[in-house]
Amino acid sequence: MRTLFIGDIHGCAREFEQLISKLEFQRDTDLLYLTGDAFTKGPDPVAVWKLIQDTNARMVLGNHDVRLPDRLRRHLSGEPVPVKWHVYRQTLEALAPFAEALIPWLESLPLWIDEPDFLLVHAGINPVKGLQGTTRDEFLVIRTWPPVEGIVGPRWHDAYEPSGKLIIFGHDAPGGLVAKRRGDGSPYVIGLDTGCVYGGSLSGYVLEEDRLVQVESNLPLPERLHSRQ
Repeated sequence: MRTLFIGDIHGCAREFEQLISKLEFQRDTDLLYLTGDAFTKGPDPVAVWKLIQDTNARMVLGNHDVRLPDRLRRHLSGEPVPVKWHVYRQTLEALAPFAEALIPWLESLPLWIDEPDFLLVHAGINPVKGLQGTTRDEFLVIRTWPPVEGIVGPRWHDAYEPSGKLIIFGHDAPGGLVAKRRGDGSPYVIGLDTGCVYGGSLSGYVLEEDRLVQVESNLPLPERLHSRQ
């Protein structure tokens, strides 16, 4: 049995499928975990949902996942849903036929998954107070430490002391791939959001092999988002 992780997918189903194949995922023996934010922004959220079901993937709650159930309900009721980009509206329209199963699944997602060999979160943890002292908002959106307005500054994991188990996170596409190691070479922080929906790559990690795997974004230039918020 292997333990596999994939970073923020954001509707990039083709790359998700390619990465699953490249990781040689075996449904009967492997466990697949996702860092959250699986559906919004990208071109094919429906295929992402079907792949999640096919692989029986587990996922932590992302900041975009938080708003999706309410927006889907409002969309289904015919109520206008204010969204930042037109692609969000496309996401709602595409996922609406699957809302009956998708909404309760989204609302059941945990903020963290704590296992003996790893801790999985979407954005990170409070590097001073640790897991138990991390707020809901920090689980979802933390990037910098100390916190600053915007996305520029030292990251939370720069202040994290590598005394505990391996932390795996996503969310921080501007920060890119992160692989921090102790003196003996063992990893203590792995960051997997490498901005596939912005034209970067989709990243995965195999825990037992300590191996990072990536596939490049297939999105044509006009479909790539330019904001990395």
